[in-house]
Amino acid sequence: MVKFIKGQKYTEAEYIELSIEEMRKSISEHTNKADPKVGAVLVDKNGAYFDKAHRGELRKGDHGEFTLIERKHPGKDLTNFTLYTTLEPCVKRNTPKRGCSFRVINARISKVVIGHPDPDPSVASNGVKLLQKARIEVAFYDRKYEKIIAEENKQFFKEASERAEQEKTREINSAVDPIENELIDFQLNDLSEEAQKNMIDRMGLPFKLGSDGFKSYLNKMNLIKIDEEAQTARPTGLGLLLLGQDPQFHFPQARIKFTVRSKNNEPIIKDFEGPLVLLPEKIEEYLEFVFPKGFSRSSFERTEIIEESSASLFEVIMNAMVHRDYSIDGARIMIDIDEDKIIVSSPGIPLCPINKLNDFTAPSFSRNAKIAHIFFQMGFVEERGFGLEELAKMEGQGYKRPVFNLDGEILRTTLYRIRDKDFQGKAPLSTNFSGLDILREHKRLSTKQYKELADVSERQSRRHLKNLLDMDLAEKDGIYYVLKE
Repeated sequence: MVKFIKGQKYTEAEYIELSIEEMRKSISEHTNKADPKVGAVLVDKNGAYFDKAHRGELRKGDHGEFTLIERKHPGKDLTNFTLYTTLEPCVKRNTPKRGCSFRVINARISKVVIGHPDPDPSVASNGVKLLQKARIEVAFYDRKYEKIIAEENKQFFKEASERAEQEKTREINSAVDPIENELIDFQLNDLSEEAQKNMIDRMGLPFKLGSDGFKSYLNKMNLIKIDEEAQTARPTGLGLLLLGQDPQFHFPQARIKFTVRSKNNEPIIKDFEGPLVLLPEKIEEYLEFVFPKGFSRSSFERTEIIEESSASLFEVIMNAMVHRDYSIDGARIMIDIDEDKIIVSSPGIPLCPINKLNDFTAPSFSRNAKIAHIFFQMGFVEERGFGLEELAKMEGQGYKRPVFNLDGEILRTTLYRIRDKDFQGKAPLSTNFSGLDILREHKRLSTKQYKELADVSERQSRRHLKNLLDMDLAEKDGIYYVLKE
């Protein structure tokens, strides 16, 4: 183990590992619930080690960052220091306490490196936004460290998720995000009833459309703004994007454009618009039409070839919708498909360096935490990241490694459709195919039964079982999937 001496320089990996070591020392102040484990490390303006702290180190309930900045070094000039912290700094605490993000800003720290987003939706990435608004550089730990932090905080994260599930009306604040401002030219009847019902059903919200409880929930999620004194309610920009009848009237950049090109044929162009919560199912249906079981690279006609890039494409599009920057006027998500590759163009510079996307170590931070939360709850994204695990699998299936690159403010993801010659005409090894072992053991399963056995989401269950059908490893018998012997 590295011995840290004040004033000496160490590598970034060593500072990160020290913060994780400190995190493991955290002292919980509650006996009836889990508290987050947080470790923090300060590095001076010359890059040398300064000090470290963990939650509850000096006083019960004190956050790690507060302990390090205020308890250990009150009044110390920390200008241009760097803070490594395992969990996103909080924004709001009970009065008279102040959030750790404000303490970092007041200390004039110039850079904060964060290990894991706070799982509590009440934070909704506001710590990151607040720091960036104060012109503090924000960076993130690699994905491998993020997983370690998640595992160490597994019980706290589990309880935070359960609280969010049980308290659907819990307030989720994000005053620092201008997209959540009230739109004075719109009314509640500009929201789509279909979109609202879809959201209620998919998220399992305990409300009826138009009820006071549902309006209160939308207000606390900052999808609408209720003025009690004036007795008025209007959608916010975020509410219009997610639920509006015609959000592209105010956000023309929210349209999604497909262009499919093949030799000797005119390009096929398809635009998608409408409330964001209704687009995933429409896009998934369109992809099933374009890629029924993959499609011929020469004619785009129906074939029996399985093309894994089509499944990965849906993940990339969903994550583009979640992570893109909706404040960039005139820039929409573009999907260009030709015979060799698929390019998804998404407006907005990613929050992490491009190399972390290309080596599949990017952390799961999103600039649109509420959209990420809602899409996750509705089953459109499988985790709050970039779906990198799915993309990483493509190389093992014989495809060229997917590539991310940045063109100005546009993030481009390239998926390659041509397999290596050694894989031509071959299916991925069935022994590694998701769900096959479970179906081999049980022979016959419904989607619900598979979901319980595999401990995955309903959407993942449908995909796994559909892939087994496409691979001719199973057949359908009513609601059941039956293993082909």
